[in-house]
Parts: sequence; C-alpha cells; structure tokens
Amino acid sequence: MRLLFALCLSACATLAAAQQLRPWQGGATPPLALQDLDGRAHALQDYRGKVVLINFWATWCEPCRAEMPSINKLRASLAGQPFAVLAVNLGENEQRIRRFMAQVPLEFTVLLDRDNSAAKAWRTRVLPASFLVGPDGRVRYAVIGEYDWEQDAARKAVLGLLPPGNPATQPRAGLSASSR
Repeated sequence: MRLLFALCLSACATLAAAQQLRPWQGGATPPLALQDLDGRAHALQDYRGKVVLINFWATWCEPCRAEMPSINKLRASLAGQPFAVLAVNLGENEQRIRRFMAQVPLEFTVLLDRDNSAAKAWRTRVLPASFLVGPDGRVRYAVIGEYDWEQDAARKAVLGLLPPGNPATQPRAGLSASSR
C-alpha cells in the first residue's frame, strides 16, 4: 500500500513539474471586469498596452498558494515594465483572502469573482489556471495547474509579448551578439 501511495505521489509531482505555458487556442479573449479588495473596478481593456498575467486561484487551493511567491518574484523582476498581474479569487470572502495575504503578501491586484462568472467565461475548471494576455488584449498563452513563474520559459514568454522598443526587450549594452 505504501508503495502504491509513493508511486501516486511521485506521479502527481511529475505532472505538476511538467506544466508548460501553451499557446492559447480558446478563441477570442473572454471578458474580465471585476472589483478588487478595495472595491475599485478593473476591466481587462483598461490594461491595453501591457502584458497581463491573469491567475485564477483560491486560498484553499494548495497549488495556488504554492505558486503565489513565484508570481510575486516575476512581477518584481519586471517592475517598471508594462506588465501587470490580476489574481482572480474564486468566490471567497474578503476576510479569508486578507488572512491569506497576511501570511503570503501579494504584490499585485487581487480581484473578486464572487459568483464565479469570470471563471465560467474563461472556462476555468481547474485551479490554478493562468493566462498571459498580450498588450493588444488577446490571450496568447495558458497554463492549467501550478506553474513556476520564476523559470526562464515564463520570463521569456512575458518578454516576448512586451511592446517593441521596450527597454526590457532590448539587448543589454556591452553584450556582443555572440555572448547573448
């Protein structure tokens, strides 16, 4: 029995580690218009010109909780760039979310999907679910399940979506073409 449990645990860990950003094939970008924890309205169209990471999550979801620090680090590494994170919480009350944020400070906007209407529009059936939206407002990538947003593939995907001429997308001074 222990061997079976260990094999199942190993398989789950392998699946979690194998998550990849995949090109979006879900058609048009679904609507997203929700309030944050302070009651301010946010709509995806207000973020035009920025790359936006939309992350659907809940405090009871352990993989969601586990990936939040890597989202914080990605956002911090892109400070000053046209990049935003919108963390869409599914149906939980504000007290529970704020308690979680006291334990794991989130350095990005948390939106409240009180009736799960946004999750339905985005066809989110598994948590966490994340989407990278380009500056043109179109969804470009999606990943279902826990993802390490600190890995090179995540950063490259975001940098590849930044508008041309952005300092983050330009070669660093002093680097020759052969050293890049």
